[in-house]
Amino acid sequence: MKTRALLSMALIAVIASSLVACGGGDSSQPVAQTAPVVPQFPQNANIWAALGGDAKAPAAVESVVGHAVNGLLADPIEAPYFAAVTGNATHSSALHDTPSRLVACLNLQFKALLGGPFSYPGPVTTTDTDAQPEMCQDMVTAHQDVGIPGCVFDQFMTDLVSVLNQDLTTAGFTPTQINGVLGQVGPTLTGMKTSIVSTSPVYLAPTTASSCTP
Repeated sequence: MKTRALLSMALIAVIASSLVACGGGDSSQPVAQTAPVVPQFPQNANIWAALGGDAKAPAAVESVVGHAVNGLLADPIEAPYFAAVTGNATHSSALHDTPSRLVACLNLQFKALLGGPFSYPGPVTTTDTDAQPEMCQDMVTAHQDVGIPGCVFDQFMTDLVSVLNQDLTTAGFTPTQINGVLGQVGPTLTGMKTSIVSTSPVYLAPTTASSCTP
């Protein structure tokens, strides 16, 4: 089945998601919704504005997502759950997500979460051979066949917070402002846990049942 991205897991929740929009099944790449969309998180419009608004915020979000995905795929605990994505060389998400779709859906998800004029799930454009645009999946559907344990989600969230701290610092945010951002988006990210973590978790080395709680 298709799975989407982590913040699909990803504070990381955040990120999340990634473990946002995304997981071991279906995913896509960079993208933009063409039709006017009612912002999904208008309460976070101040974050979008602080990132530079429509002119600069999209690039800032793409940087966060890029760093988060790179960290996820390099992490020995998280990476095994995305092997189906990284190993998908078909350039089609018919059976499993592709790297392109994973990144695209995460970009859309975080652009919405950080107060931009976007809504998730929604359509994204990818470099895959599938008909465009492709639709991202909701968090439950995206991760239903991944078997993510609770501790893996928690690890992704920890990594996502670190990425947000680094990227927001680079963008000129003060520690106080960064804490404010995390305080605003944190509840949404952590709230994704019940949608992403499996009730029948799969323990992929090095994660074991004794070292992790579902």
